[in-house]
Amino acid sequence: MTKTKKHQLIFENDTDFEVFGISSAYIDYRLAWELNSKLSIQLEKKNEKLLIEDRKTKQTNSFFLYYFFDEENLTKYYLIRNKQENKLLVSDKQFVDYFLCIQDNNSFSEETLLSEMRNMNGVVAVFPLESEDFEFIEYLDE
Repeated sequence: MTKTKKHQLIFENDTDFEVFGISSAYIDYRLAWELNSKLSIQLEKKNEKLLIEDRKTKQTNSFFLYYFFDEENLTKYYLIRNKQENKLLVSDKQFVDYFLCIQDNNSFSEETLLSEMRNMNGVVAVFPLESEDFEFIEYLDE
């Protein structure tokens, strides 16, 4: 009798995300407009909200989301406000007003993005963040 071998197949998320924290007093649609103008993209508010389950309370929180898919460069852009409906998307980043998440960035270098966003109207500060630190990233990939 032959022995059966078992193999375990493990899928790893290999999508590449860049995350930028943005401090701005602008409302979400105004910041989206500024980003569209400065980066030549077309962020639009999605009808569906981003639904994220809080692992501690098991409550589902919803967050408005702006999205753009650059077909030419196969790059996805997401703009999410950190503070919505008295909830924080990322509670340990209270100083961040928005997160700009870019999946498979084939358009801009990090230095160019930082420079362009720091020179935008209404932006107080922009800083790169490590995407591995954010659980909400897994909810973005469509």
